[in-house]
Amino acid sequence: MKKFAFGAALVAAAGVASAAINNTGNWYGNVGGQLHAVAFPSVSNAVGNWSLGGLPAGATIEAAYVHCNDWFNGGAPLTLSFNGNSGISQSAYESALSGSGNLYDYRWDVTSMITGNGGYNFDIRGGSQIYMASLHVVFSHASLPAGSVHTYEGAEHVGEGHSTDSYSFNLLNAAAGPAYFQMVTQADDTSTTGEEIFYNGIKVAGPIDANLGPNASRISAPVVNNGVAEQISINTYGDWFGMHVALVTTTLPTPGAAALFGVAGLMASRRRR
Repeated sequence: MKKFAFGAALVAAAGVASAAINNTGNWYGNVGGQLHAVAFPSVSNAVGNWSLGGLPAGATIEAAYVHCNDWFNGGAPLTLSFNGNSGISQSAYESALSGSGNLYDYRWDVTSMITGNGGYNFDIRGGSQIYMASLHVVFSHASLPAGSVHTYEGAEHVGEGHSTDSYSFNLLNAAAGPAYFQMVTQADDTSTTGEEIFYNGIKVAGPIDANLGPNASRISAPVVNNGVAEQISINTYGDWFGMHVALVTTTLPTPGAAALFGVAGLMASRRRR
């Protein structure tokens, strides 16, 4: 959905300088996580609101970050106003560079500004082609079941308008066993369709057709982690889109069953591949 698509191909298998979606945090115990996103149709100023619900009263906010994208702007600073806190200027946190299109990820730490359930407004200014803004929150409370939350942040893009593009990458350090996977994409659209995303060999999403609105999607699906390297495989079929944030949450089994779950998850993953 980007306005400028030049001809050179992205060498996805080899990767490009600085591009990655990296494991940025792992929390274990009575923890939970939420990922929210808003779509935008290529704007320079992104304004909106996220609504948090389901956090236990008195929960500790372990981490909270706002992300947005921009394209072709050289990583120049953008400014976030968040829920009454204004003028937080940041240069690009991560980049995915190629001959045909440079993608930048922006990240703001708003941990201290999350006070519990409710609405949180945002205003991001100074952009070029913003397609999404997201908020993810990790929290803990004694009333929550035992589990883990794993965050992945950065910048990566795939597709660039070629009909046969595919791409694979791994999410590291997630706990083995049953889990829930969420990821936000941006610059995806309905003009090209048929995209597929696989998690450890199982299709979990597709097509990726701006399910949040023009032009971003939120992918969410139950999965099984192998506990070693969770493989994400994407077939684009002509679409060109970017990825910035993923969240994997688990419910850990009782101590006596932990080893069995870990072995079962690993074996299931190997069979599916």
